[in-house]
Amino acid sequence: MSRVLALTTDLPYFPGRNGHDHFNLRHLATHHEVGIVAPCYDWFPKPGVENLEKFLSASFLWPRPASPVTLIANEDIAGELPRFVQRLPATLRRRVLDRLVGVDGRPDDAYEKLAILANCAPQLLAALASGHWDALILVQTNIEPWLDRLPAMGGKLVYFHDVRSDYLGRAVPVAGMAPISIGQVAAIRKQEERVTQRADVVGFVSELDLQRARRMFPMDAVAGVAPIPVDTAYYHPPPPDFQRDPRPIVLFTGHLSHPPNVDAALHFLDEIWPRIRARAPDAVFQTVGMVPAKSLQDRMADTAGVELHANVPDIRPYFWNASAYVVPMRYGGGVRQKLFEAWSMRVPVVCTTMAAEGTGAVSGKHCWLEDTPEAFADRVVSVLQRSDATPLVDAAKVHVEAHNSIASAAPQFEALVQRAVAIKKQAPVKVLYDLRWMEIGKAGGIEQATYELISSIGRLDRRNEYRVYAPRSTCSEWEVPRGFNIRFAYSDMGERGAEALSAYCANQLAEGLGRRPVMTPVMTTLSKYHHLDFDLVHAVAGYIHPDLLGFPSVLTINDLQHLHYPQFFTPTELEERERLYRASANSARHIICISEYTRQDVHRQYGIPLEKMSTVWIIPSRSAWVALPERSRRDLLASLGVTGRYLLFPAHCWPHKNHAKLIEAMELIEAELPADVTLVMTGRPFPAGHPAAARIRDWKQGARRVRHLGFRSPREMQALIQGCTALVFPSLFEGYGMPVAEAIIAGRPVICSNVTSLPEIAGDAAITFDPNDAADIGRRILELVSRPDRERALTDAALRRRSRFSARRITVETLSIYQRVYNELYGD
Repeated sequence: MSRVLALTTDLPYFPGRNGHDHFNLRHLATHHEVGIVAPCYDWFPKPGVENLEKFLSASFLWPRPASPVTLIANEDIAGELPRFVQRLPATLRRRVLDRLVGVDGRPDDAYEKLAILANCAPQLLAALASGHWDALILVQTNIEPWLDRLPAMGGKLVYFHDVRSDYLGRAVPVAGMAPISIGQVAAIRKQEERVTQRADVVGFVSELDLQRARRMFPMDAVAGVAPIPVDTAYYHPPPPDFQRDPRPIVLFTGHLSHPPNVDAALHFLDEIWPRIRARAPDAVFQTVGMVPAKSLQDRMADTAGVELHANVPDIRPYFWNASAYVVPMRYGGGVRQKLFEAWSMRVPVVCTTMAAEGTGAVSGKHCWLEDTPEAFADRVVSVLQRSDATPLVDAAKVHVEAHNSIASAAPQFEALVQRAVAIKKQAPVKVLYDLRWMEIGKAGGIEQATYELISSIGRLDRRNEYRVYAPRSTCSEWEVPRGFNIRFAYSDMGERGAEALSAYCANQLAEGLGRRPVMTPVMTTLSKYHHLDFDLVHAVAGYIHPDLLGFPSVLTINDLQHLHYPQFFTPTELEERERLYRASANSARHIICISEYTRQDVHRQYGIPLEKMSTVWIIPSRSAWVALPERSRRDLLASLGVTGRYLLFPAHCWPHKNHAKLIEAMELIEAELPADVTLVMTGRPFPAGHPAAARIRDWKQGARRVRHLGFRSPREMQALIQGCTALVFPSLFEGYGMPVAEAIIAGRPVICSNVTSLPEIAGDAAITFDPNDAADIGRRILELVSRPDRERALTDAALRRRSRFSARRITVETLSIYQRVYNELYGD
């Protein structure tokens, strides 16, 4: 079962309008979850809307309130445009506005369609946040501007009701309606071509329309036919107790503002109806439909023997009363659904050859095809005079059941939807790394681990696509492998401000031109998601940003330290971290835990099933694998003032790193510690009130035994790790322990805490201790520095263990998770 979201500017309620879309969605809902985003105006008939919502799994209808969603773009600018801009010619301002909102070169109705989306944008955003949609259906090609505000989510199917540029190119002048220009027809043709290039699948209502489209423009999308369905159970012949109007009634139905219908009705009144009335003076011509054009109302008011019935709740009684049904159309696109309705209700049909296009109608078998006013009138009069039409209406009924009933036609629409899902499933995965939080030097080892993961993926994966959303400064020095399909989008205030300024200018121009402003923060957010262009989010910092929670995600949880040591966090930090972590863990499609300890901890603390999580270690810096020449290493250490044997502790001055307890342990073993052994620390220097700084000051030998080098370059860190006697790591809590991994890769012994993930990462390449017991820490340090055999044994163990930290192995495990989650989204 797939989740399918339909997007349309015309709500397909029934009885009412766009019945074929209604029936297609109704059938689709028997096998899939179906939602819809559309405007629902107050004047829509309540029963019709209720019929639609009965089978939908979700409806997101404007102006109903939408569930609030966190916006990714919520900057707003107030003020007015400079006066000189307001004095520019309206045509120039309109051109600039169209460019700013992305409808330049589009047909005249493109801005109107965008304005409808602006109304529905909160509902669309709520729909996207409600869960993953496997397919998005866009109804009719004039909705094409919406494609610029849709995320990569779901296979895209666009359903052509007609090939507008084809039938408008064949249009005839219609009284009371402005003719469409050659330029507009060209713009519509270009729009339809863009649709076939941007969608995954395009559907047409007939083979004829499909072939017309293929002749007019090249199509990148997969194309297919989904015939118009009608509910033949609803459109049935009159019931036995129906009291029929005894008058000879000629019927025409349709949307009576649609130019082809207006032209057909006017043509019939001018050229055909007088001929019929001359021979059948008691005949009545009934025109029934929605929103009749004024030119049609005026003409019917001046014509004898005609009746206009507008916006009726049930059209069937008019068919049951009719002696003949006429479709005198001279141009138009798509397929006339009204023909199928008449056939289903066994009403004799007289129509033009053009009106029957795409229906499979055979003249004299299913209906009568007449193309001159004289022949058309003669045929209608013949039908009114009770010529036996039983064979014809019986054959038409069989034909519509076989080709256009819901059971026969709607499965073909469903097949197009499933094809769109299948195409999306086979497409490359687009992964977004949300690194807005990453400010250089402030996030510890996560920064380096993230860079190493993305770089390693770049060396291995040439199929999928990657996006990074981060501050410009974070990405400015990244070196990505050649041929890596990666794009960067910047989250700095400058970039966000430029987006807000563009939206502000567009809205100000729109107001000055009397147009509805469309670039709301919600629309800007939709544009941002479209620009980022991702299928999956990989949140590597333990939480998913609230504005991405609704999208499929892989979450990396590094640790839940805040639950074990809440005293290390302010109340605000604690509340925010717990809220974000818990919501993210519940929302994520899959969770990567950077150690088995973390995986089990997340299971215990949050109740996340173990099968929803995988243990994937993080990738140490590639520099850890590069052995410096001995002379270079010695020179680098000398430049830092580091001589003799030393223990290395690389860590920021965060409380859980436990610096003070290590200094206490060093002080306890001062008398037994060989004179040439010192402790070297790196990372953020201690603030004045840090307990470790106080201990060093109070210890008489502190200045000689302990050195804090602050932040060092990657090359200097290489030298320090590769030259140390051992890495000492007294941390109270680690989700992984990157320095431990880097020391093991360098073949150096490790002395570390026996808690959380550290024993798992260090394995047999470490001596462990109780990090809360200074005496135990001291004993383990002495065990190593006083016994060369112990140091050699740990060095050998480290060299055996280093392959466990292979970047390739870890990268392949991560890529397999991306693919597994993507396959699960699209039905594996």
